[in-house]
Amino acid sequence: MKFNSKMVVVFSFALVLILSACTPVQNVSTEPATLEPGEGETTPNSAPTITDEPSSDVGLEFTDATGKLVSLPDFPQRIIVAGRATPYVLDTLYLFPDATKKLVALEVRGFDTQAFLELVDPTVQVKDMLDRDAGPEQIAPYQPDLVIVKNISLGQLGSALEEISIPVMGLNLETPAFFYEDIRALGSVLDSAERAEEIVAYYQKIETEISELLADLTQAQRPSVLVLQYSEDGGEISFKVPPASYLQTTMVQNAGGNPVWLDADGGTNSWIQVGLEQIAVWNPDIIFVVNYAGDSVETVQELVGSPTWQGLKAVENQQVFGFPADYASWDLIDPRWILGQQWLATIIQPELATGINLETQVISFYQTLYGLSEAQINEFVFPRLDEIK
Repeated sequence: MKFNSKMVVVFSFALVLILSACTPVQNVSTEPATLEPGEGETTPNSAPTITDEPSSDVGLEFTDATGKLVSLPDFPQRIIVAGRATPYVLDTLYLFPDATKKLVALEVRGFDTQAFLELVDPTVQVKDMLDRDAGPEQIAPYQPDLVIVKNISLGQLGSALEEISIPVMGLNLETPAFFYEDIRALGSVLDSAERAEEIVAYYQKIETEISELLADLTQAQRPSVLVLQYSEDGGEISFKVPPASYLQTTMVQNAGGNPVWLDADGGTNSWIQVGLEQIAVWNPDIIFVVNYAGDSVETVQELVGSPTWQGLKAVENQQVFGFPADYASWDLIDPRWILGQQWLATIIQPELATGINLETQVISFYQTLYGLSEAQINEFVFPRLDEIK
C-alpha cells in the first residue's frame, strides 16, 4: 500500500495523540514576542449566525464571526489560544470569568500580554505557554476540545488542526458589530450566554450615549482628523494611515470627526504608507498618533518639536495627541477600543463630551469586564496611562 504525504501527516499526528494520552505535558515557557504593528487587522467578513437547533450528531453548532461553521460534541473544557494576534483573542476571551478554568495553553505575543494576564488571571503562570507560531505538533498533545484563533490564522494553522480533527474557532473583532458577534459566539462556546449579553449591553450603552451626545452635529462642526501610525527603522521614520474598513476610522467618525485620509484608501485592507508632503496637504485640525513599538505620548512630544512638523495647523493649535495605552493601545481591535472611543469624543468634540469622565470610565471598564478591584486599577492600570483628558 502506498502512502501519500497527506496520509503520512495524519498518521503522524494520530500517533502523537495516542502517545500524549499517557505522557505528561511539559510546561514550555517562552519570552513574549513582539506583535507586528497592525497585525490582526483585516477586512471584515460576513456576519455570523448561531443555529437555534444543532444537528443531531453535534451538541453545539454555530457560524462564527469569520463565516466559519463550528461543530462541537459538547461545551469545550480544554481550550487553547494560538496563532497570530493572540493578544486580541486572549483579552476578549478573558471577558468571561469561566475562561480561566478552561484555558489550558496559550501563545503569548507582544504588548504587555503576560503582565496583563497575570493581573486578571492569577493561575495563568501554571498554564502552558506555547512557542511562537506553534503548529499542530505542539498543540495536539494538549488534547484540546477547541482552539481559538484570530481569523488571520484560520488558513494555515486552522486547516492543519482540522485535518487531525481538532475543532477551530475564529474571532473577527474588526468592527464593533463583529466584536459583538464574537462575544455572543464565545458566550455559546463557554455556556455563558447571559454573560455575553451583559458584555454587549455594556458596550452598546456607551456607544448609544456617545451617539446621542453627537446626534445634532452638522458636517461643518466635524473637525478634520488624521490618525497616523508612527514607526522607526534604523533611524528612518515612516507614517501610515488606516484604510476605511479599519476600526480606527470608524472610531473617529463615531467620535464626531471627519477622517481626512479616506481618499488614500484605494480599497486596500492594510495600513497605507504616507509621506510628510501628503500630511501637509491634508493639514488636519487634529492629529492622533499611535506608536505600537513605543510610547505614543512621548512620540508626539518629539514630533511637534521637529522643524518638519512646524506650520501644520494641528501643531500650531496644540491639537496633536498620542493615543492612550495601558497594557495595549486604546485604538486596537481589543476590548479597550470602547475606552478609546470615549477618549476620542472628549478630544474631537470637547464641548459636547463634557459628561464623559475618563477616570470613572476606566474604573468601570476594568471592574465590570475583568473583575478587578479599584485598588488593583489604581496600582496597576492608571500608572500606565500617560495621558487621558
